[in-house]
Amino acid sequence: MEEVGSSIVKFQTNHNKISVFSAGFINYFFAVLVFLALIFLRKSFVFSFLSLPTFIIRAFLEIVQAQVTLYALKKADRSTFVFVRNLTIPLILITDFVLGYVVTSFQLAGVGLVIAIIIAVFVFRVASFKGAGYVFFTAVNAVATISLFKYNVNHFNSVEGEQIILYLILLCYFFFAARFFAKENPFLFLKQKIFLGQGFSNAIASMLQTFAISFGNPAIAVTAERAAAVLAGIFSGRSFFKESKFFFKILAGVGLVAGLILLIG
Repeated sequence: MEEVGSSIVKFQTNHNKISVFSAGFINYFFAVLVFLALIFLRKSFVFSFLSLPTFIIRAFLEIVQAQVTLYALKKADRSTFVFVRNLTIPLILITDFVLGYVVTSFQLAGVGLVIAIIIAVFVFRVASFKGAGYVFFTAVNAVATISLFKYNVNHFNSVEGEQIILYLILLCYFFFAARFFAKENPFLFLKQKIFLGQGFSNAIASMLQTFAISFGNPAIAVTAERAAAVLAGIFSGRSFFKESKFFFKILAGVGLVAGLILLIG
């Protein structure tokens, strides 16, 4: 579902139908609604003031992450985005090891394969360098944001408590950014069905990934999400954005998925 929302953001921002700030507002508006519903149904809001030191750091990094991700979605090819983003996983495995998770020989082989394929798609010009710097930043920064999230929900907060506060902060940030930088009223875009679809698909994808990370191994949770996104991103790049070298991207994508599967082993 994330691919649907990401493709809508890329198409609409590239055609100047909406700014990245209003697009971000829509994403987090729906995320807030989803988590408010979860809090009401599960009655599981827990937020400890003891988490503030790590939460404040995470909130700052998440604002940067959200903003740069939207620039990456706008500027990078869909295939470039899904390839480079997978650098997060080898880095998470190193973090997992430091935090006490077991890293197997299969996972090490997967790390090598993933890194080799990502390097190869750029060396052989299968993927474009355009916007790759933005994606690279989000891949590295995600290691810190995921680790801080995992730490907070393990020691202080419920998933719903942690995320609803963060999403409200991000919602406010993108609202004021849209108003002051893009001179847009982001609420007006909620009248259009295309943006309702964007917000809903991103909110559901965010919720599923959040709970997968919080209740399991972070590397495995992110691996499963990224593996599904790789081929979806390649196909959407070809179908909607007319990206070239489709056959070679599919080969690289299959190899990347194989590496991601090894990471789960």
